[in-house]
Amino acid sequence: MNKNNIGYGIVVAVLVVASAFSLKLFFRQRAEHDIVDIRKFPMVVGEWKGKDIPISDRDYEILETRNIVLREYSNQKNEKLYLFLIYSETNRSVFHPPEVCMIGSGMTITDKATETIRMADRMFPANKLYASEKNLKQIILYSYNAGTLYTDNFYLQQVHFVWNQLFGKRKNGATIRVSMPIVVSEEETTEILSNFLKETIQALEKLQ
Repeated sequence: MNKNNIGYGIVVAVLVVASAFSLKLFFRQRAEHDIVDIRKFPMVVGEWKGKDIPISDRDYEILETRNIVLREYSNQKNEKLYLFLIYSETNRSVFHPPEVCMIGSGMTITDKATETIRMADRMFPANKLYASEKNLKQIILYSYNAGTLYTDNFYLQQVHFVWNQLFGKRKNGATIRVSMPIVVSEEETTEILSNFLKETIQALEKLQ
């Protein structure tokens, strides 16, 4: 057998294996449903009390799931922040970069950076967006989750999610987004959001 035939055989073998894994994943996703109902996420997170923001049937259809939390949280100082949490154990297609929806809703993204989130037992990067809408400036922090991974990288989340599904590891995945208008200063707003993101992760992990 010449080298060309050997190379061709290797390519075919790789494609067959990849197809088998893809079919396995496809049928597993069709058969499984989320165990965790993310809508049971606590209405009280630390000093913050939440209220649900209605989601239209059209938005549910676009997002491909109803396992979503969209809430306004406020504290005794009447400060307000917003939580968007989308969760799935079976369908990675429900996750996507939040900028897509933000720009589509008329929001302008003016800058993007990375914020390091430090918790007692871990440290991870989150995306930090500077945005404006109708002359209202705000800061948005968001992170992707897959199993025990929290990251600012969408593609890394997708790889981990598929890997965990294929090999029977923790299959949960989420996009966690918190936002708040800049009222006093950027630094104070970022600190509030960072602390709320930490509390959100702790509450999310208690649900799982």
